[in-house]
Amino acid sequence: MRRLALLLLVLGCSKSAGTKEKPDDTLGGGGGVPDKVSVPGSKGGGENVQTAGDEKRFKLQPEEGTLAIEPPADAKAGSETIVKVTVTPTPKYKVNTEFPIRLTLQNADGVTVAKAELKAGGQDKDKGDAETLDESKLAFNVKLTPAKSGSYTINGSFKFAVCDRAGSTCLAKKEPIAIQVAAQ
Repeated sequence: MRRLALLLLVLGCSKSAGTKEKPDDTLGGGGGVPDKVSVPGSKGGGENVQTAGDEKRFKLQPEEGTLAIEPPADAKAGSETIVKVTVTPTPKYKVNTEFPIRLTLQNADGVTVAKAELKAGGQDKDKGDAETLDESKLAFNVKLTPAKSGSYTINGSFKFAVCDRAGSTCLAKKEPIAIQVAAQ
């Protein structure tokens, strides 16, 4: 009886030690980059996976599309202005509207950002804070107010995903954002 109890104890400990789970740290979650990213909606049961070891893969490549930040030409101190942040995939790719998209902005001295975190997408493909959310374009209007004349930089990060048109590969992206505004 003792041998059986000891055997069960040893097997139970070795099994749990070998299957320890890592904390959930996905692109949409905590501050780090995951070891692996599951691809939402991928064919083949989520087998297509990216590893975090290749940081270049988390940046939007020219063959995948473009990321544009359009500051206003006529920003005035004390007045709300809009900066447009847009992702436009190439014809071979599409925006993954099922990915939990987040544009997160940091506070900057002298500038008030109307909303520090803008969200869209997810399993229900919710437009959320996005001005445009479809397979051909993703756009956010960032509203901000410079307190006085001068040049300002608002930093942040942009998490989104693009998929090839065949739907066989989806690529999670995490781009640093630097919004530059010159107020008069």
